[in-house]
Amino acid sequence: MTIDTDLKREVAELINWETTLLDRREWDDWIELYAEDAIYWVPSWADEEATVTDPETQLNLMYLRNRGGIEDRVFRIESRDSYASLPLDRTVHIVSNILVSDVKGDEITATANCLVHSYGKHGSQDRASLYDFKFRKTDSGLKITQKKITLIDDQLEGPVDIYHL
Repeated sequence: MTIDTDLKREVAELINWETTLLDRREWDDWIELYAEDAIYWVPSWADEEATVTDPETQLNLMYLRNRGGIEDRVFRIESRDSYASLPLDRTVHIVSNILVSDVKGDEITATANCLVHSYGKHGSQDRASLYDFKFRKTDSGLKITQKKITLIDDQLEGPVDIYHL
């Protein structure tokens, strides 16, 4: 399947913009990138080879079922009601290998790799992950309908929140 170059560029730009907004703590603009029915999912590892497959019935590192859940998470960060955010770590997301893998009508699937460097009260930490995105074309541009973050490490040091991933 041939995928339009402009669409590839738009997807890459959105993924890079999404992580930049996290690093700059521009929470409201970050939330606006997500559709109302967006899923934000960080599965846990079921074993050495695979992660859990059902976020509704299996243990996850994080599972936000819609944009309301994402907004609640940001509210906790901003109100300092999040243990992982006291004080708020500084982060830098380095995203690479962005690939659009499928387009069906208004639905787009893409993948990327990410390395997040954070610094805070627990010192410096690096977390590598695989991103699996789903997007929807809307009148106002692309919206994220799913972000699945598969952390490479199965053991985490220190607290983790949305901006660490």
